[in-house]
Amino acid sequence: MPNPLRIAIDGRTLTGRFTGDRTYWRNLIRALLKLDTETEYHIYTRLPLPEGELPTAPNLFLHHLPAKSDRLWLFWTFPMALRKAPPNVVHVQYTVPFRILCPYPLVTTIHDISFRLHPEWFERKDRFLMNLTVPPSMRRAERVLTVSETSRQQILETYPLPPEKVIATPLGVSEEFFLSEAEAKLSPTDLRSAAKAEVTVKFGITTPFVLAVGVLQPRKNLPLLAEAFGRAKIKYNLPHKLVLTGKIGWGAQSEALQAAWKRSGASEEALVLTGYVEDADVPLLMRACDVFAHPALFEGFGLPVVEAMTCGAPVVVSEAPPMPEIAGSAALRFEGGSVEAWTEGLATVLLSEEIREELSAKGREHTKQFTWERMASGVLDAYRSALMDSNTLP
Repeated sequence: MPNPLRIAIDGRTLTGRFTGDRTYWRNLIRALLKLDTETEYHIYTRLPLPEGELPTAPNLFLHHLPAKSDRLWLFWTFPMALRKAPPNVVHVQYTVPFRILCPYPLVTTIHDISFRLHPEWFERKDRFLMNLTVPPSMRRAERVLTVSETSRQQILETYPLPPEKVIATPLGVSEEFFLSEAEAKLSPTDLRSAAKAEVTVKFGITTPFVLAVGVLQPRKNLPLLAEAFGRAKIKYNLPHKLVLTGKIGWGAQSEALQAAWKRSGASEEALVLTGYVEDADVPLLMRACDVFAHPALFEGFGLPVVEAMTCGAPVVVSEAPPMPEIAGSAALRFEGGSVEAWTEGLATVLLSEEIREELSAKGREHTKQFTWERMASGVLDAYRSALMDSNTLP
């Protein structure tokens, strides 16, 4: 029998706090293990992997490789470890190791190219490093994975890459966002009431609320949401609060958020900043909210949108890419640069239970297409085609 394939995966994001990158890798690996029990999956990390992060499996192998910095790890420690047990394919994110030290077929995941399309959203150092390393990494890799067809087209329009080399593998919804058997027996009204009661206990929120989830950074457009919601609250005498969940990304954005809220004229207590919350609390907040708002100006995919839909939340989003592709007709879309459009749009949804129920039902049905198994199947195809292109089949 031929030797099993060996896939080496850069798993550094698995050791950090819960972020979109960590969500991508943990669910990809879990789905790969379900779909493919023959291939050996070797996960390499700089820090120890948290217990329970990945399931045990006979074809899963974990490697902890300490290093003084991430850069040293990627360009020296990781390649040196691979030379001791050469893989058939290496899968990394964005920047790839140098060919001279890592002469194996490479697949890289590029979530989006916002660093090129919207450089104003990045610190000068980060922008410089991304533009320096990512384009040659895409040229060097046998396959470039991205998370939406919109992102794929942006990459192909910006960089001279063969179309067949860039592959869109849309993300999935994690199991914690789906209802348990007991929860599925509840009516939507009872389910939301139960979630609201738990949110009251955990977060002290006793009024209905609009929820947004995401790191506080320019492209998330949260100051516009704050101003629009505050105006709507005053104009239509809404009882709701605005709850923003996520860590501070840019300090200046915190100041912009507070300034936008002040312009709206709404009272301070109607704005709730939870900061970072634990993984298990995100679905809870999504089930309890009256509306989930995602006003981002740009995304590679926009995973919180489909997660909120799966939880039954009525969703409103911006017109920015790739929202028409990801949200479709299951969400209402408003112009991302218009405070007035968001003010009136939020009020329309919050004042109409009928609209909210319709969006909730559409969202639950729409997100059935987004599964990690489907994504993993596309990634497996990319591994195999990368092997064929490199002529290194075992």
